[in-house]
Amino acid sequence: MKMKWKRDKGESIEAGKKEKKVLTPAEKKKRRKRIIMGVLAACVVLFIVSRMFAPEVLPMVIVRQAQTETLEQTVDTSGTIKTENRKTYFSPLSAQIAECKVAAGDAVAAGDVLIVYNAEDLKSREDEAKLQNDEAYYTYQDTVGKSNADAAEFSRSSHDIEILEQQVEDWKANVRAMKQYITDMNCFLREAVNDGHENDAEEYQTKIDQATNQLAVYEEELAEFESNLAEQKGIKNSTEDSMLTANGKKQIEATKELAALKAEKVSAAVAQVAEGLKADFGGVVTDVKAVNGGIVEESGELLTIESNEDVCVEISLSKSDLEKVHEGQKAVITVVGKEYEGTVTRISKSATKNDKGAAVVSGEIHIDNPDADIFLGVEAKVKIHGATAENVIAVPIEAVNIGRDGSFVYIVENGVMAIRNVETGLSSMDLVEIKSGLDGSEQIVLNNSTGIEEGAPVTAVEG
Repeated sequence: MKMKWKRDKGESIEAGKKEKKVLTPAEKKKRRKRIIMGVLAACVVLFIVSRMFAPEVLPMVIVRQAQTETLEQTVDTSGTIKTENRKTYFSPLSAQIAECKVAAGDAVAAGDVLIVYNAEDLKSREDEAKLQNDEAYYTYQDTVGKSNADAAEFSRSSHDIEILEQQVEDWKANVRAMKQYITDMNCFLREAVNDGHENDAEEYQTKIDQATNQLAVYEEELAEFESNLAEQKGIKNSTEDSMLTANGKKQIEATKELAALKAEKVSAAVAQVAEGLKADFGGVVTDVKAVNGGIVEESGELLTIESNEDVCVEISLSKSDLEKVHEGQKAVITVVGKEYEGTVTRISKSATKNDKGAAVVSGEIHIDNPDADIFLGVEAKVKIHGATAENVIAVPIEAVNIGRDGSFVYIVENGVMAIRNVETGLSSMDLVEIKSGLDGSEQIVLNNSTGIEEGAPVTAVEG
């Protein structure tokens, strides 16, 4: 039976081939055209029928229900960790450095020895200062002693000069009077001689001789008084020149005091660094100027330490950030994946331009709980916690629009697009507080990017 079926089938195929008509190329082309036109006509009919019976398609909008939330206003930014306590160490005296025990980048603890001075040089500096102090002291004592002696001589000679000057004047008067007396007696003598009065002439001559002797005594005493007066004037002038003036005395007193202060200062400085210059606090050495074996001058710069215990994050705030950030606010600081607590401690009152030309204000956030994992100069992420609003109506930030009359949102009400003017308050990263304009039951349109107008029917889709 199987064999027969194959044969009958083969005979049927053969008969079909004999009956099939062979078409020309032109006939084949016409046939394809009729098929295409038929297919197109069928498609048009199907489209018209589907449009007649299909429902109207409305534009779709993504909506979300307004919700009651507790919002916290935060500012996310980044900054650089820096120290709040930096100290540059200067040498308290001029001396030789024996050894600098730290290098830039080294971590140090409070009390660590940073610089070791040459002990012999320290002793020499101290001895030198003490000798200079002794020299100034004894010079002062000697100068003041001489000045005091000169002052005493000046006072005595001044007193003697007053007496001698009076004596000179008195003896000059005596000499003048005696000379006048002798002159008068000579006149009387000549008259007595002329008149022949020998006895009177002899008496006048005796008086003249006595007066002449007395005059000689007066002149001798006057000369002595004048000599003594000249001597005392010389003493007065010399002592006056060598005697210290008030300003001169102050000057040598100052020199003595300066030498004493220097000796005391050097002695204190030597005691301060006798066991080495030590760190006042823990931190990182950021700069070193001292050189082993070098001579550092007094007040010469040695090195700088920046504390890694008192640290902060220096941040930049935009104009919009300033409305949210205030001193005293708390913050969370993330450094290399580790979180720390912080407090806003400073906001600059002047703005600067950043790399993009925008005005920014610098601020500092103190790290309340630093540890050994804090590294100066590294970048840190910061989240500043601002004001909060509890149990308020909130909508997504992207739903709030700004118009001429202020803020507004689109809502879907009874299947129609509507607008509600709103008053906004705090904003978080995702939500905005609505103080008025909504009661919390509305379907809020998240984004009306296609520009659907108020009053247009829409299909609301929860997003």
